[in-house]
Amino acid sequence: MKPFGLLMIFNMLLFYSNIISARSNYVFELVFNLMGIRYQLTNDRLLFENYPDIKINYSNKRIGDEFFIKSSSLLLENFIKKTNIIVVEKFQTKVLFPNDSSCDLGFDIFSAVFYMVSRYEEYLPFQPDQHGRFKAIDSLAYQNNFLQSPVVDIWIKNLKNILLKKSPSLKTSEPSFRALTTYDIDTAYKYKGRNLLRTTGAVVRDLIQFNFKNTLKRAETLFN
Repeated sequence: MKPFGLLMIFNMLLFYSNIISARSNYVFELVFNLMGIRYQLTNDRLLFENYPDIKINYSNKRIGDEFFIKSSSLLLENFIKKTNIIVVEKFQTKVLFPNDSSCDLGFDIFSAVFYMVSRYEEYLPFQPDQHGRFKAIDSLAYQNNFLQSPVVDIWIKNLKNILLKKSPSLKTSEPSFRALTTYDIDTAYKYKGRNLLRTTGAVVRDLIQFNFKNTLKRAETLFN
């Protein structure tokens, strides 16, 4: 665990959680990276209680006057199960895993983000479409009218703004993005990769249609 001195030099946020799992580590890193906030994770309650700067408590119980986000059980689990996900309106958008007034945020943002970005519901039994895919109309987002809304980005931006309002000196940065264009090509080549029957049939068709140019191109390609 890093000492207070080093934490304060880098103006880090101290994040306390009694949930330490593969799921929690993944989603904590994702959320804080998108907020551009450096943080130190601890499960040491005494260290957390004595830390003098901005800190977040992510557990099932408030400790003091810290920023408190009440946790659900999703990140503790190491299995997938059918869960009744409650969706409500907060911050002018839809949120998942709402909780009581003791939570400063009003919902468990980390479980909500994990549920959405992991596509949790697609690992549950579902009725696929003709191509074996999960249908959008069966999604939680479609059924609760936020399929076209980037809710994860909205949640994280709201949390960042709340933290900055609470501690204006907190150092943050904006994430950078890049575009990656891909092409979905079912057949890579016009002439190559066909079996003898298909190639012969195509040649016969071209000859019947007097498409000698295409026949010549096919022959040149197949003979390299």
